[in-house]
Amino acid sequence: MLADTNKPLHAVVFSVGDERYAMPVADLVEVLPLLTLKHVPQTPLWVAGLMNYRGNPVLVVDINSMLTGKPCQMLVSTRILLTTLRRKDGADKLMGLMAEGVTGTVKILPETLRATEIWNCNAPYLGMLAMHEGEILQIINAHKLLTGESLALLELEGTEP
Repeated sequence: MLADTNKPLHAVVFSVGDERYAMPVADLVEVLPLLTLKHVPQTPLWVAGLMNYRGNPVLVVDINSMLTGKPCQMLVSTRILLTTLRRKDGADKLMGLMAEGVTGTVKILPETLRATEIWNCNAPYLGMLAMHEGEILQIINAHKLLTGESLALLELEGTEP
């Protein structure tokens, strides 16, 4: 989140296709290596599976698949960005975002942030643009990534008999 626009924004940079994105470090719990995932039958293609995080199953979403329809490649630079989402019942829920091309963190200066000037109601997770070292980084708001049916995967947890 961009809580204070007078301070630099520290963000993890990753790729989706040929585009570069950034996610604020403040939105992340941890950056994990690519782990073995348990496949979940009859879920959308963007559901990469479940990972074991400290003895708890955590849903992992393939951000490439969600945004482009093409799954992440299993590269050395593919990572799981662990974040939290707030459920309707008010509880925080861990979720992993599988992303490729995770190259590290950057410090984005406030004066390099720009509004996109385009509102896409189908992509409320797209935040500001950052002009960083000659490239444009699109800021991703992890808390707005899941909507509708995708959010229901987390909201309906624990409803089995």
